[in-house]
Amino acid sequence: MVKINEKKRLNGMLLVSVCFIFYMTMFPNRYLGIGIEEGGHNFIPFLMIKEMFVDRSFFTFVVNNIGNIALFMPLGFFLPMAIPKFRHVILTTVAGCCISAVIESIQWFMKYRWSDVDDIILNTIGALAGFGIYRAVLKAKGHISISL
Repeated sequence: MVKINEKKRLNGMLLVSVCFIFYMTMFPNRYLGIGIEEGGHNFIPFLMIKEMFVDRSFFTFVVNNIGNIALFMPLGFFLPMAIPKFRHVILTTVAGCCISAVIESIQWFMKYRWSDVDDIILNTIGALAGFGIYRAVLKAKGHISISL
């Protein structure tokens, strides 16, 4: 059973990860080059991933693709720890996909953001990877209780 203080820490970490996702997807970041140029829309799966790999710099490829995966990994890790209902891979993965789809829907209306199906794919992979790390930690510890 999870202790009260540990539960508060887990909820806090989940909240921090969700707030960070919101911050990175809704506000411009000049250092990373995000949200400073006029955006657009992409509905063709893997188109922007390929374009980033072929036509852009390695830095742009890493920031966009690896960054989208890494952004959702904490969500996939902390969601099942904070909310027992999400201790199933499918529920956590679907939650990551749905949160990403909501973000992309909001970005559709934002002038300086891209609304991109590839982001949904990459974010979902990130949530799945985070869940995989969660499961690996559980297996290594031998039980469900995880101290932070």
